[in-house]
Amino acid sequence: MTSIPHPSPIPTVALAGNPNSGKTTLFNALTGLRQHVANYPGVTVEKKTGRAVVAGRLIDVIDLPGTYSLVPASPDERVAMEVLRGLRADTPRPDALIAVVDASNLARNLFLFSQLSELGLPLVVALNMTDVAERRGARIDAAALATALGVPVIPVVGSQGTGIDTLRAAIERALATGPDALPAPWASVEALEREIAPLSAFCGASPVSARRLLLDDPSPDLDRLRADPGVKPHLEAARTRLAAARTDAVQADIEARYRWIDGVVARCVVAGPATPSLTERADAVLLNPVLGLGIFALIMASLFAAIFLIAAPVKEVLDAGMDWLGGNLTAWIGPGLLTDLLKDGVIAGVGGVVGFVPQIVLLFAFLALLEDSGYLARAAFLMDRLLARIGLHGKSFIPLLSSFACAIPAILATRTIDGRRERLATILVAPFMSCSARLPVYGLMIETFFAPWAWWQKGLLLMGAYVLGILAAVFTALAVRLFARIGAATPFILELPTYQVPQAKQVTLAVWGKTREFLVRAGTIIFALSVVLWALATFPGLPAEREAAIRASVTVAAPAAPIPATVPAPGPQSTFPDPGKPVAAAVAPGQGTDAAKTAAAEADRKVAAAALEHSLAGRLGHVIEPVIAPLGFDWKTGIGLVGAFAAREVFVSTMGIVHSVGDGEDTQNLQQALRSDHHPDGRPVWTTLTAISLLVWFVLAMQCVSTTAVVRRETGGWAWPLVQIGYMNALAWIVCFAVFQLGLRLGFGG
Repeated sequence: MTSIPHPSPIPTVALAGNPNSGKTTLFNALTGLRQHVANYPGVTVEKKTGRAVVAGRLIDVIDLPGTYSLVPASPDERVAMEVLRGLRADTPRPDALIAVVDASNLARNLFLFSQLSELGLPLVVALNMTDVAERRGARIDAAALATALGVPVIPVVGSQGTGIDTLRAAIERALATGPDALPAPWASVEALEREIAPLSAFCGASPVSARRLLLDDPSPDLDRLRADPGVKPHLEAARTRLAAARTDAVQADIEARYRWIDGVVARCVVAGPATPSLTERADAVLLNPVLGLGIFALIMASLFAAIFLIAAPVKEVLDAGMDWLGGNLTAWIGPGLLTDLLKDGVIAGVGGVVGFVPQIVLLFAFLALLEDSGYLARAAFLMDRLLARIGLHGKSFIPLLSSFACAIPAILATRTIDGRRERLATILVAPFMSCSARLPVYGLMIETFFAPWAWWQKGLLLMGAYVLGILAAVFTALAVRLFARIGAATPFILELPTYQVPQAKQVTLAVWGKTREFLVRAGTIIFALSVVLWALATFPGLPAEREAAIRASVTVAAPAAPIPATVPAPGPQSTFPDPGKPVAAAVAPGQGTDAAKTAAAEADRKVAAAALEHSLAGRLGHVIEPVIAPLGFDWKTGIGLVGAFAAREVFVSTMGIVHSVGDGEDTQNLQQALRSDHHPDGRPVWTTLTAISLLVWFVLAMQCVSTTAVVRRETGGWAWPLVQIGYMNALAWIVCFAVFQLGLRLGFGG
């Protein structure tokens, strides 16, 4: 972005409003691509900041977390309150404030405005969703509302960009004014109002601060007053008099604000003919207990099918590009250790994961569309009845659905769940939801061993993996409900937003942000691990005498007869070849050169297999093999499973590395390498049954160190993370053992 000079420090403007009021849509309209998303230091609440241009100069825009009140009841609301009151050292107090008000829920939104108006900040009201209000038969007189509120009111439709230029002009005027607290236009009961002026005088504070003290506002900016020995007696005396007058200060204040709000709505809202809204008509179908669940299942099934129908061709292009790049490295750089590192470490590792970006983009786009359309909250509402039966909460649904992208933010999102029991259960089951990191593994297995299947059959198989994870989560949640006696059940309250057409810009920004995060991980964590795994699979090198003995064991016999068609082509070996048994290749007349090339290629493969088994990675794989062999996995797969504990998608890069080291000029891709890998006795290492067993393992096993670290932080110790690791991996081993061994006995091992 080109820097625009400005004579003074960049001012800060904050967007504040209720959840689902359209703040983020306005934020995107004002800032475009000039945004940054992080977390507020010390908490796991998302911090969105961006730059906008107003009257030729830059301003910083903060999209505050949605809040219903400045008396916080959640971490999100606390952060919003702290920013607005200037209590966070990491975030400047705004120079001006935009109160985003949902016109279709005017009365409820004006309660927050009544608190924002007491902050002493220049204030502009962005009256959003006026189109929705009119469809519901309510036309709002913006001029009358501005008069009633005492601040500019700008009608906008954020989803269409209507009114944004007018809003920019209002922001410019607000920044030019000084701080000014609006006089409270409402009056509470006489007993409460009578106490405010004397307490304000005793405290040396504003009437607003005195009122907040009487309302037991827990905000830290009042701590000094509460702790002042000179203030305490007067505050306690005022509370005693209120109690004697049987006045509940908090309730009286809320009632006074809503009496004022009712009067504002009566003066400013013109009722008209209402027609059934799209939201009401859609909810009659989508919230049906039976039909709604069926539609939700169909939507999810469509996603999984689309992943193969749409993403597969793009993936093939990316894979072909990686193959081309790896195949030409030797010609560009020349043979050597650096070429091997780039080709067999970086490209085989990182490239193998990047090839699955199209599938991951589709997953993120699907979740963004669900959220932006308003359907995500409906799905949570539908699922509440089912979730309550297994000890979870309707609010558990959104973290669980988020787990399909990544379990880490999903576990952090459980902070919105009030009940301790439901929150703990959600944390424990969230990793069973198949995150995007598993998608490369699922895609590799399905595309390698189920290639002849139609796209919809592959989609159903992929959906089966997700369903298995859901079933495991249900089983686990029931176990927590039965055996973990922690707290009592809490009620489920959720606001259903208005349906709207997803905005391409907003969906694109969301998808790009999450995809960029995945690519950064591929470019950092997976890159580093790929280099480490390449080194483990390369060193120590095979002793020269061992390599010479292996090459000497591969000879070309004298011309005899054409090679029989029934002789199988040599495949990769998993053990050291016996130097005492030379491998002879019969050569037909005129085919000596071809036979020599075949023998040389076979010698290269034998040396590569022996070198891998001799390496540190090979030795580690053999240590693990006795534990995983009953599941159908060999020592090479064991190396991949160990790597997957750093990040699940690392399994693909690991398998690419252990199957490509020492390939020389052979650039066969990972899928071909897996299909052609054989045990010493000639049995294939990988079968469809092995692939299914591995799919089950990745559905059920706990293989993410980062997730474990977050669980430890959210549960306050190591007890529950260790229980989670032990339980999930034991469950995965038992189910994989049953699947593989039963499959063998039923004759599905080929």
